[in-house]
Amino acid sequence: MTTQQNRGIADDIDEKEVVEYLRSHPEFFVAHSHVLADMTVPHGSGAAVSLIERQVSVLRDQNRQLRRELMELVQIARENDRLNERLQRLTVALMEAGGLSEVFFTLHDALRNDFNADVLAIRLFVPPHVPVTDAGELVTDAFSDAKAEGLAAFKKILDAGKPVCGRLTPAQLNYLFLHRAGEIVSTALVPLSGKAEYKKADDCFGMIGIGSLDAERFHPAMGTLFLSYMGAIISRALMPYLKLS
Repeated sequence: MTTQQNRGIADDIDEKEVVEYLRSHPEFFVAHSHVLADMTVPHGSGAAVSLIERQVSVLRDQNRQLRRELMELVQIARENDRLNERLQRLTVALMEAGGLSEVFFTLHDALRNDFNADVLAIRLFVPPHVPVTDAGELVTDAFSDAKAEGLAAFKKILDAGKPVCGRLTPAQLNYLFLHRAGEIVSTALVPLSGKAEYKKADDCFGMIGIGSLDAERFHPAMGTLFLSYMGAIISRALMPYLKLS
């Protein structure tokens, strides 16, 4: 519809009808308060003053809403800064690790302390370069056959090659967390890959499960950008110790 046509419609509207309508519907500006923010009301006496006050009240409400949204953005920025600091500490610690066992223990400590993991599970589908003899349960439980029972439950996730957050199936929980599977109610799952360009599940040599006892800790609506960064860092730290084809 053209501007000229709009003017024609506006000219056809009788101002008296508008006035009568507003008199008959005094609640109009209550139901449509957003209209006041776009109106220019001359400052005068009588009823016009109360209308101006109502318009100012609407603008103040909008201002408060904008302030709340700004504070939310500031809070998100601060949390991102904290996450960046934790990722930096993790990166430095992994660079300083002196062997595969130390990489595992560094991951365990960092993810438990800095990233609030209640339970950590590392599963690798390729063997190490040399036998790991000085490691505990965390390391010995990590190595799994790529054709192991239970791994098929992760096919869609590994095909996508991206971190996921939320609730896993019982089969997935049992594969990752073993005897502690029944305790985990939300999980962040991060595929590990040595490929710069991920195309299929075969490009994945393992995964990390960060389990939580809190059902709201990890949920599908969460952003996974930092988890992707973490996955890339951990993958590079592990690769020198693994037999990758």
